[in-house]
Amino acid sequence: MPSQGPPTTTPPPLSQSSSPVISRALAIRIFFSFALGYFISYALRSVNAALAPLLASDLHLSAGDLGWLSSAFFLSFTAMQIPLGICLDRFGARRTESFLLVIAACGALVISIGHSLWMVSLGRMLIGMGVAACLMAPYAYFRRSFAANRQAQLAMWMLIAGTSGALLATQPALLLAQWLGWRQFFVFAAVLLACAAASIFLWTGDHDRQTATQIANNPPVGFLSLLTNPLMLRVIPTTIFFSGGFAALQSLWAGPWLTQVLQMSPAQAGQHLLYFNAALLVSYVAMSMISPRLEKRGITLAKQSMIAFIWFPLCLGTMLFWQTPEAWILWIFLAPGVPAVILMQTQTALAFPRHMAGRVLTTFNLVMFGGAFSIQWGIGLLADLFSAWQYSPRASLTLAFACLVILQLCSLVWFLMRRSAVAIQQPSN
Repeated sequence: MPSQGPPTTTPPPLSQSSSPVISRALAIRIFFSFALGYFISYALRSVNAALAPLLASDLHLSAGDLGWLSSAFFLSFTAMQIPLGICLDRFGARRTESFLLVIAACGALVISIGHSLWMVSLGRMLIGMGVAACLMAPYAYFRRSFAANRQAQLAMWMLIAGTSGALLATQPALLLAQWLGWRQFFVFAAVLLACAAASIFLWTGDHDRQTATQIANNPPVGFLSLLTNPLMLRVIPTTIFFSGGFAALQSLWAGPWLTQVLQMSPAQAGQHLLYFNAALLVSYVAMSMISPRLEKRGITLAKQSMIAFIWFPLCLGTMLFWQTPEAWILWIFLAPGVPAVILMQTQTALAFPRHMAGRVLTTFNLVMFGGAFSIQWGIGLLADLFSAWQYSPRASLTLAFACLVILQLCSLVWFLMRRSAVAIQQPSN
């Protein structure tokens, strides 16, 4: 896996010899414009975990229906990744993301008027399509405009913005939805998405956009070629079951786990989800400070990710057996492992030339969110299956979670077995 220079803890200016000279003030404006879009997109990705009781009650949804409704987001999100990578490399991040956010705003409006599972699902799919670029667009922009040793730090700061959105999607979102009504909540979300689109279109510029000559001099690499690269092959299973599995839990199943397994009320679950996402936010900040010190001691980013791959199934496995109300604290213990898992994407992108940034990042994202879609829906289907076999709702969800833990352990074994097949690669400038 590639190693990187130590990240710092403040948003850096854009600066590279082959990139346009951008002032610090403009760099900060670019960063926060993209961060606003990711903040809103992450909130909408995660909000079903808090709103699940309201949606299930109003639309009469089963566990499988809830799993489908949330995973519909990931289905369209994943389907967008291949064309998204091409658009980011050809048209640049500004044009691509601002256009897609308008589609997301339309999706939020569709949800607000939906009265059936399939109409609301259509809205979720439009949102998933529309926010598909909200992390990949800035990552590709930064990859072409920031130095290689800034990438991990930038990734952490973008994830801090996203987790702030996830915080909004817990107890605050539930309270707002109870006050306004969940339909009016999505109208409000549509307005925010439109504002984010305008901010990116007006304030970021096309500093990352490649010229026709640059595109001609760098022939495109196909999706299958990237997917079968030895480095990609090594990380695909862990990407699916760790990164994708985390996305599936955070954006939906953490909520039902707290209500069905730990027997909390929706209000209590929303409050504890808020604590969990606050712990994630703290973990991202801490990682940006601790990771450089670990690297200086010889613990590379790849090794830090490896530690997280062990930590995840340990925490989730403990959840299977400890199911008293106090067990919600295990979600807090899980949080510190998340940043190291997510940084695998940054490490992978740095192993390839910058002109391929859009396609590399979106290929990785396709795998991750394809996994999130499969796991999120799969947990719901498994829970319904175990219920049909006369297991209680609590036992059914526990068994579904146990299947995820087993698959994580299998992916960890694959990651270790493929170590010798992948040469150590340094970041490509």
